[in-house]
Amino acid sequence: MSDDRDQFHASAPMRALYARELAALASIVAGVYGNYGLFLRPHLGASAPLPQHLLGKMIELAPDGRGLLAGALRCEPGHLPFANESFKLLIAQHALEQVDEAEACAAELARVLAPEGVALILGFNPLGTWRPWLALHAAHLRPRSAHHCRMLLAREQVDTLQVRFPGSLWPHVDIAAEPGAVSARLARFGSTWLLLARKRRSTLTPLRARMAKRELALNPTLASGAHRACA
Repeated sequence: MSDDRDQFHASAPMRALYARELAALASIVAGVYGNYGLFLRPHLGASAPLPQHLLGKMIELAPDGRGLLAGALRCEPGHLPFANESFKLLIAQHALEQVDEAEACAAELARVLAPEGVALILGFNPLGTWRPWLALHAAHLRPRSAHHCRMLLAREQVDTLQVRFPGSLWPHVDIAAEPGAVSARLARFGSTWLLLARKRRSTLTPLRARMAKRELALNPTLASGAHRACA
């Protein structure tokens, strides 16, 4: 199975698709800045370059075919070894549909995403025009709809801002095989969807602690009913 996966991700149509998807992220990624970002690639051998960004360091991982994420380190998808709210940018390119613990992995991605951080999730359209080709070449994939991913993130206080469709209608080997002539209506039935989401900032309002006795002595206040207005 590992060889089949390697051949699938290294195939010309998939390399063209991965490059096309990352090119579609350029305008979004360019506006995100911070110390760290996390990029879940679809495969360890997928080498399409990430668009230019303003992040200090991008940590890259990918499903290894044995139920783990590998790359800069090795870990379980449902137990990422990162501190809470560590990353300003998360990119998951066809990673959630390859791991057994998709829901747990989505929850972990939300946990390590910083408040107001940006999440970019890419997945195959389960009812798209690539479905027959994927069924023949990628039995290991478990495509899920953008709506399903949206619900997973919503549980973790990550709000979907927009859903786009950057993929192609057919498995081409050329990234420019379908220039921007594909209408938005047809694009919905293409290969992939892109979910753009942002983590909510905490809405808790800190309460002011009660004044200490020393503070009361330095800043005395009138008792209720002793105000001039009450005279």
